[in-house]
Amino acid sequence: MKKILPLILLLLFLFTPNITFAAPSVPILMYHYVGENPNPRDLGRNYLSISPLKLEEQLTYLKNSGFTSISLDELYGIFNNQITSPNKPIVLTFDDGYIDFYTTAYPILVKYNFKAVSFIPTGLIGTGYYMNWDQIKEIQRTGLVTFEGHTLTHPNLTVLGSVAALKELKDGRELLQSQTGYPVNFIAYPYGISDYHVQNLAKQAGFVGGVGTWLGKTQGPGMNMPRIRVNGLMHHLDFASRL
Repeated sequence: MKKILPLILLLLFLFTPNITFAAPSVPILMYHYVGENPNPRDLGRNYLSISPLKLEEQLTYLKNSGFTSISLDELYGIFNNQITSPNKPIVLTFDDGYIDFYTTAYPILVKYNFKAVSFIPTGLIGTGYYMNWDQIKEIQRTGLVTFEGHTLTHPNLTVLGSVAALKELKDGRELLQSQTGYPVNFIAYPYGISDYHVQNLAKQAGFVGGVGTWLGKTQGPGMNMPRIRVNGLMHHLDFASRL
């Protein structure tokens, strides 16, 4: 009987109609700076930076390996059975809206025709090392990049009171929508820090999904989806093994 049981299970698998398969596990990559570190002693910057050459190498690998870049809106369309998933979907995200996204990362994305998501702390746009609104709108017109929420001033939301945290989420989202004219549905929590309370506040602010910084691939919609952090210290084999 023990020898017959596996055969029976195999036959049931082969001839049972309407078997439903799980949604694909989709890697969401997380980038920050794209450029050489001007201060080699700043080890923190090394961890958050990737060189333009390494970004090109990674995009070449993704293209040659059959990955298709999609937006977070498309990811949710796949999860909700509204659109058909490509064979190997992947989401590229860039946090913080730094000027090197405009000067360095974006031209590389155009060269390889890869879609991406840029998370914007709207209150910082146009200051210091950040893009300005004209640059964001210029990028958006190509259709390769969608801009999503990253609060107003990039605080740790878990240490704020409910009123202040909701204001950061809501005001940041509304300002970004008013500038881009595009629905802002997703939030990247500053520093990757959130809890159930913050995630509920994000829903109240109008977000339908969110991403953190914990390692993993996402298998369904959520308010704290995992991402794969990419940095300048990562070896190519390590990059490939995480996808």
